[in-house]
Amino acid sequence: MGDKKQRLSLDEIQLARAFAIIAVLLVHSTSIGVTSVQTDSLLFPIYNFFNVAGKLGTPTFIMLSSFVLFYNYYPRKTDMNLFKNFYMKRLKYILIPYLIFSALYFGVKWFAYYDYPSIGVALNKFLYLVALGKAHPHLYFVFISVQLYLLFPFFMLLFKKFKPLRKHAFWIGIAIQWIWVYLNKEYFHITLKGSISLSYMSFYFVGAYLGIYYHELRDKMKDQLIRFKTLAFVFTTYGALVVLYTGYMYLVRIGAIQMVSKNLPSIANQYLGEFVWATHALFAGLGLFLLAHWAEKTFQPSRKRLFMEIGATSFGIYLIHPLFLMIMRYFVQGGSPLVFNGWQLITFIVISILSWVVVRITYKIIPRYWIIFGKMPPMETRRKYKVDTNRNTSTSLSS
Repeated sequence: MGDKKQRLSLDEIQLARAFAIIAVLLVHSTSIGVTSVQTDSLLFPIYNFFNVAGKLGTPTFIMLSSFVLFYNYYPRKTDMNLFKNFYMKRLKYILIPYLIFSALYFGVKWFAYYDYPSIGVALNKFLYLVALGKAHPHLYFVFISVQLYLLFPFFMLLFKKFKPLRKHAFWIGIAIQWIWVYLNKEYFHITLKGSISLSYMSFYFVGAYLGIYYHELRDKMKDQLIRFKTLAFVFTTYGALVVLYTGYMYLVRIGAIQMVSKNLPSIANQYLGEFVWATHALFAGLGLFLLAHWAEKTFQPSRKRLFMEIGATSFGIYLIHPLFLMIMRYFVQGGSPLVFNGWQLITFIVISILSWVVVRITYKIIPRYWIIFGKMPPMETRRKYKVDTNRNTSTSLSS
């Protein structure tokens, strides 16, 4: 079974990464709009919708990361050599780029915004931020990923030993995440819960379940009735949740949530925000996973190559794009509505293209490019992207 898996092409994963990174770029590009545009403006609901509905990138990447890990490693013999190889790759292709970009963003903000009294103070601050994944807001994703890598051998062994655990991983992950949410709210009161892996266990366990049972699930989806029910359930639920989530955040941002919350039970008020985010993101990730399978079969070759390339470079794009976003916002911070709103669209396009160009040029001209952007497959218009154990394609925001 393992050999069969290694030979199979999973272009769908690269396509799903492409969709997810586009969502990340969209959220970050619209963030200034939801904070600067007046809430009574006709454009504010549009900014709110794209900013909120796009908040599916990081959870989707976590789900895809877990999928690739368990798809690749679960069929193999579990021994010390396997885990040694696993951690060496993550150290090289994930942790080193994380440290480099943490230093880059810390240095840029030190130069632009802060004035530390000494190098020692700055160094202590830098180490503190690195330890929390906070050198720049988007780096929390890598920080969470490192936590999940540390847990991976433990979960792998548990899934292999206990069949009920892997069979019900979908629901167990959701339960673990919500037990953590409850305990933190009632007892721990950790404010940086978004940087703790327990807040993403539903995505991690769902990815593990899909990775372990991928071929069985794909065979079931060949049945038209099962496929119809699955697609209808996932996309109908996602549609309802995206309306609920964007509507909830719209009410929060215009200061009208109290009008609704006073009619809700106390427990709903306490957990409604967490529920709409987590459930929306989970079904969005499942929807993107299914959408990628549809795209793999229906996209024209040129369109497919474009999205495959975006997916292949997604980790590098994720790391570098906030730098270009900072530069773009430096030039236009206000102005007439036409200039300001037009600049937000231009910003999205420019940071997307510039990020990709820098990542791919770095790959071509720097032999040890992986120190900066992690491992990437080459850009070849006719190649087939594969997930296998001989090449670490899983580092493109997936493992």
